[in-house]
Amino acid sequence: MLARLALALVLLVTACSGGAEEETTIASTSRATEATVESSATTEPDLQPTTTTEPDITSFTGADGVTSEIADTSRIVTLSGDLTETVFALGFGSSVVATDVTTVYPPEAVGLPIVGVGRFLTAEGVLAEGPTLVIGDTQTSPPETLEQIRSAGVPVVILDVPTTFDGLYEKLEQLGEVLGVEDQARSLAADVRESIELTLRSARDYEPDPRIAFVYSRGPDVMLLFGSEMTTQPLIEAVGGVDVGAEAGVVGTVSVTPEALVAASPEVIIITSEGLQALGGIDGLLSMPGFAETPAGRDRRILDYPEGDILTFGPRIADTIRQMVDELEQQLAGS
Repeated sequence: MLARLALALVLLVTACSGGAEEETTIASTSRATEATVESSATTEPDLQPTTTTEPDITSFTGADGVTSEIADTSRIVTLSGDLTETVFALGFGSSVVATDVTTVYPPEAVGLPIVGVGRFLTAEGVLAEGPTLVIGDTQTSPPETLEQIRSAGVPVVILDVPTTFDGLYEKLEQLGEVLGVEDQARSLAADVRESIELTLRSARDYEPDPRIAFVYSRGPDVMLLFGSEMTTQPLIEAVGGVDVGAEAGVVGTVSVTPEALVAASPEVIIITSEGLQALGGIDGLLSMPGFAETPAGRDRRILDYPEGDILTFGPRIADTIRQMVDELEQQLAGS
């Protein structure tokens, strides 16, 4: 109605002016105006369609055969020191909310809440941290605890414990898959491989290979000889030694007996720094039955390394190998 009234007024003015050309121009403009007004009145609002973004979900089948659906990596609990180090190395340190007692590196992780020991886990301690993802390995136990955590809706990823360098590289890449950062994980694995290979080029070629025993201790009541399928075997062999536990047929660990230790005849004994301290130092170790009667004991060839370094088969292992290469050469100088 308003458009039509405006048009009538325009025509009246035009008639009074008597200009045919002006009448044509104004009439044309008025029709455009009318069309615009009518169009504005009938046009529907321009509504943008709304969409919801589904979270990226990663499906991963662990070493225990369980497939986990991982949609949230914002709150991670790691259940071994090497897993903690790798998760930090892959850029997810700020997402780690708790660890187990074996975590000693990096410094940012040491002050985080501890959920216990990965091998003696309780569901309550883990769930209290509100995790969205739990990462453990095949030494994490008991299985009932893992099922309780999963029943609470939290995915639990279990990885193999590597006992070879190739297994280490594979573990790094698998963690990258779990966290959705495959490229970074492949790059990390390549860097670790390069560091290890570079370190081993400087290792001395002994003739014959030195006989080395790894003994785990937490005091006089806990004395274990490590053998094959343990992370210490590839380290001993990499630096040019013979793992006397593996040679004797030990799979995993076995309690140390004086007779077996003397028969194994190690020239060097490696022990954790924590264990050596618990025994009262080298003198305390050599006071244990059988140790002083070995070549290592007679020559006091005892090497000790922090548990978090020598038993944590993770991104820093090249540093431990480098230290072992140097110290083994010093111990065996002139032999």
